Amino acid sequence: MSPEAAILDQVDAQRMFETLPARLQLPSLSPAYVAADARRDPGLSATFLAWRSGTRVLMHAVHESEVPGGRGSDWQSAYGYGGPLAAGLDHDDLAAAWHAFDAIARARRIVAEFVRFHPLLGNERDYQGEVRADRQAVVLDLVAPDLLGRYSGRARTAVRKALNDGLALRWEAADDAKAVFPSFYRDGMRQIGASDFYLFSDEYFAAMLELPASRVLSVTRDGTRLAMGMFLFGPDVAEYHLSAASAEGRSSNATNLLLHGAADSARQAGLRSLYLGGGTTSAADNPLLWFKTSYAPANLTFSIGWRIHDPAAYAQLQSEHPELARSSHRILFYRN
Repeated sequence: MSPEAAILDQVDAQRMFETLPARLQLPSLSPAYVAADARRDPGLSATFLAWRSGTRVLMHAVHESEVPGGRGSDWQSAYGYGGPLAAGLDHDDLAAAWHAFDAIARARRIVAEFVRFHPLLGNERDYQGEVRADRQAVVLDLVAPDLLGRYSGRARTAVRKALNDGLALRWEAADDAKAVFPSFYRDGMRQIGASDFYLFSDEYFAAMLELPASRVLSVTRDGTRLAMGMFLFGPDVAEYHLSAASAEGRSSNATNLLLHGAADSARQAGLRSLYLGGGTTSAADNPLLWFKTSYAPANLTFSIGWRIHDPAAYAQLQSEHPELARSSHRILFYRN
């Protein structure tokens, strides 16, 4: 079979994704997730690039969006992670695939591309563009024995205290998750002063909670929800996606119990790991990273990458937005 590169629709992309080795089928990299995540902004369009030669495959899912001025578009990863999924490719295959993707980019007038690689895959090694390490990330091994005993002392103490104080765990039924989680999450984000970006719409949550991989876990006391979290369960790996806690939950170790409950459920389901992610910044002392490292060491690296497909158009954007170009360290500096 001669090599072929194309943009697939979501159905065909999902079908191809499900033929990949299980280790590559992370739920946050599935076409279904990429399409659902695009619902958070009407300007985003899920785009699925694929190159295939026999059984050798390269997939690259992105969000495509028009650049300011309407003189082209850009590509970027969905919220969380993205990057290439390569199966059976050698060096020459990768070069041919990316050359084909470059032709597609030119045809679609793509100016620039920004990618957040998944630390569990280290898929930056299959990317032919600029790459930079950004921050550390945490994954919890579910195969090794004594899950609770491998946490740090502060996490073990918090989980045990939450249980002793009468907190309980409950996986939400699908209808209950859809009815309660969106407003609970947004309220929690407002209470901690999160930016409006994180106040995702009902449309976004409706799409995300329809994903087969999506599950919502609650921590309760006397039937009242103190913390809720959305997790994505794949063939081998569960991924933490979003969570929030009430004021009472934040003072009663509810989030500690939430992560432990998700890890224990994933372990019982036969999954190998629970991916927790990194901090909100690249700082080694970031509070969120510090919290996550109470469960496991931060021994993964999150990297970012980029390609400038149309240098002249990119330079024009820089000249039209000089202050943003100077002050922002982001590749897509013109985006909020």
